[in-house]
Amino acid sequence: MNNLFKLIFCATIVSVVVACGDSSSSAKQVGISSTHVIEGTVTDRDELIVSGKILAKDKNGSTIATAEPDQEAHYSIALPPGSAYPVTLEIAVDENTLLEAVVMDSALAMQDISTMSTLVVESARNLGGVTKQNMAQAAINAIRQNKKSSGKGTSTGFKGDPTKQYGGWH
Repeated sequence: MNNLFKLIFCATIVSVVVACGDSSSSAKQVGISSTHVIEGTVTDRDELIVSGKILAKDKNGSTIATAEPDQEAHYSIALPPGSAYPVTLEIAVDENTLLEAVVMDSALAMQDISTMSTLVVESARNLGGVTKQNMAQAAINAIRQNKKSSGKGTSTGFKGDPTKQYGGWH
C-alpha cells in the first residue's frame, strides 16, 4: 500500500509539472497577485509528523510564510501575493532530517511533504536545479526506482504460477 501511495504521489507530481509547462509570461515569473493557499500532509516514511515548523521559501531563499502541522499531520500555508516561484516547503523533523517539497507555480493547491517529495527535490537539484523539466524527470526516476525496489515491473518479486495469477490467462 505504501508503494502504491508513493507511485500515485510521484505520478501526481509529474502530471502537474508536465501540464503546467514552461511559461514566458512575466506575470508568472514575477509572482501571483493574490494569496495562494497550499495544503497537504507531512510524513517521514510512514510516520505522521505532527510537530515542527514548515517554512515556505521563495526562489531567492527568503522565508515568505510559515505553518505547523496539526495532530493529523495536515497543514495549510498561505503564500503572500507576489511570491516568487518555485517555492520550497521544508520542515526539520530532527537535527538530521529535513523534509522538502517544491511548488512550481500557483496552479498547485495540494502538496504533501514526505521522504518521497524530498527525494524528488534532491534528485532535481542533482540534475541541475529545481526546474519544471528537472522536477518531472526526478519524479519519473523516483517512480522507476520505486518499481524496481518493490519488485514490480520485474519477475523478481513474483512467486507462483503466472498463468494462475488473477484467474489465469484472459
